Amino acid sequence: MKLPFSSRQSIYVTLGIIIVSTVFISMSIHSIHDYQKRKNQMIEEMKRTSKLTISSLQKNVTNLIESYAVNEYDTLVLNAMEPNDMFAIVVEDFKTGEILGSGTYISGKIRDSKGKIVDFVPNNTAQREQLKQCYYSDTYTLFSPEKEKIGTVSIYISDKVMQVELNKIIVESLVNMLITSLLMIVFLFIAIRLFILKPLSSMVRVISNSDDDGIPLSFVPEFKAREIFTLASTMNTMIKSIRAFKIALLEQHNQLRAQKNALQYQATHDALTGLANRVLFSERLEYAIEKSKIRNTRMALLFVDLDHFKEINDSLGHEAGDKVLTIVTQRLKHTIDKEESLARFGGDEFTVIIEELQNLEEVSLLADKILNVLLAPIAVDHHELYVGCSIGISLYPDNGDTTQDLLKYADAAMYAAKNEGRNNVRYYSSEMTTRALERVVMETSLRAGLKNGEFIVYFQPQVNGKENRLFGMEALVRWNSPTVGLVSPAVFIPIAESTGLIVELDRYVMKHAMTQIAQWYKEGLNPGILSMNLTMKQLQQKDFIEYLKTLLAETGCSIEWVELEVTEDQIMIHPDEAIDILREISRIGVKIAVDDFGTGYSSLSYLKKLPINKLKIDQSFVRELPDDEEDVAITKAIIAMAQSLNLDVIAEGVETAEQKDFLVQNGCINIQGYFYSKPKPADEIRTILIEGL
Repeated sequence: MKLPFSSRQSIYVTLGIIIVSTVFISMSIHSIHDYQKRKNQMIEEMKRTSKLTISSLQKNVTNLIESYAVNEYDTLVLNAMEPNDMFAIVVEDFKTGEILGSGTYISGKIRDSKGKIVDFVPNNTAQREQLKQCYYSDTYTLFSPEKEKIGTVSIYISDKVMQVELNKIIVESLVNMLITSLLMIVFLFIAIRLFILKPLSSMVRVISNSDDDGIPLSFVPEFKAREIFTLASTMNTMIKSIRAFKIALLEQHNQLRAQKNALQYQATHDALTGLANRVLFSERLEYAIEKSKIRNTRMALLFVDLDHFKEINDSLGHEAGDKVLTIVTQRLKHTIDKEESLARFGGDEFTVIIEELQNLEEVSLLADKILNVLLAPIAVDHHELYVGCSIGISLYPDNGDTTQDLLKYADAAMYAAKNEGRNNVRYYSSEMTTRALERVVMETSLRAGLKNGEFIVYFQPQVNGKENRLFGMEALVRWNSPTVGLVSPAVFIPIAESTGLIVELDRYVMKHAMTQIAQWYKEGLNPGILSMNLTMKQLQQKDFIEYLKTLLAETGCSIEWVELEVTEDQIMIHPDEAIDILREISRIGVKIAVDDFGTGYSSLSYLKKLPINKLKIDQSFVRELPDDEEDVAITKAIIAMAQSLNLDVIAEGVETAEQKDFLVQNGCINIQGYFYSKPKPADEIRTILIEGL
């Protein structure tokens, strides 16, 4: 069977055109470059010769002009022109011209049209025009020994001789180029024919000899040249593959099936953790609901959301976040009996389906196991991280009989668990839907409140319990919304934290509190130290230090009057990062206190690294003093630890004289609470500053 290749242009012709064009272009460029180079050399040689000649003439002609020896320097000029390719040498003699009364006596030699040396006639217009058309000229001024200007010597060089030489060079270059080009073309043609075209022609002959299906009857020969060998080897492989078409088709079918399975797995599984993704989870949940309907059994959906995961991503990066998710996944797999019921719903959210539920105890037991296993610290890149989680639970058929309902209600329960302090488990109840709606309304009102300035800064005095003397006060925020009324900080602060509005709210409080403190000092009052409770999210803002410096300057508040409080549990979310941030704040002179101390799980190793000045005993330990033995023991331990670390200590939530006396007697003389004063607006605090407690 012949293949329809005869109408195509031969590669031999194509290569011939390329070779001839390439050789001629290359040689032309080389010849032009060589021509230009030799031309420049001739010009430089011409200039060098003229300078040597004029330098030789300068001294001799000067002496002869001094001697009025016109004929002698005329002879000297003639001798200078004969062995060189000078076109003309002209001498201007001021001394002889002065004698003759003409000012300048001009003489010299010039070549006529035949190249013969003749006398230069100054009044000859044709000779002067020839001098103007010379390729190169140079003039030297002649001076007497007394430095008097006595004449000039000018040399003129024509390019006629150079053009003759250049024409010879062009002819020589063209001949050399043609000969060299022909030799190169012949050599290249022979080499390409032997090493490329001949093997290709052999391969074409073999391929052309094929059966009715177009498959070559024999394998193509394999030559030594690497590219041609590769081409021949590839073609032989293709011939083998075509001959084994049925086997290859079967293998391809199997590969397609494997790829389909792999794509299906990727479509239904999370790439990072290998768990079922949202798509597969939805299918499994729908199947579990249908199965529960048929068997008339109950089932539970657990919605697990990691606490503080966003802070890890923001502070340590997504790579660290991915490592945390991988470790969390491994812990969940070891905790849950049926791995197929576990899925990564998205981001830091996981779901667990429990089928054929006998009682709620097994759900609560599994939820508690998950809480405990995720509460343990996670080591990532030399950081010890504390994550924890919040779990919401919905039940079938108690809370709904569709995937949408169970997911919606489990999610609502999870948010309820977060709002109640995180690291909690909550079962869905109908009130949660109402609370979720209220939360949306509250968030909208919160944004509007910040925009409209609805928040008021209150101050609660901090008192030396031994001397009953006010030494400072804590700034607290209150919100009286025109739409939802008076809102407790316990309600709107968590919403501000979860929505990110806490940064704006913190800065609102800082600005108003620092302005007020500065005003009191300006009035001659002594409000003492201003303590402000900020979140780690605020401190993590890249512009916080600059913002604080700007605020100090704008409000006139001195840095010595400012103390920042950070809660212990927020510090321990990312203790290493917290240490770095607090050190940076401490370096600019701001005092730092640890709020709610004793409620977290900070270790002494971290505590001693923190650049803090004060510990604040949480009110939960103060409330039952001095009657509760455990609270007594904890409070004494905190006071003793603060004293050993040379830290100040203050107790919050002090409401009775017994509590105050116990604290003072045991070394905690700094008191904050209703015993001395509730949080009050600025005008009432001003009265206290004037009249005293």
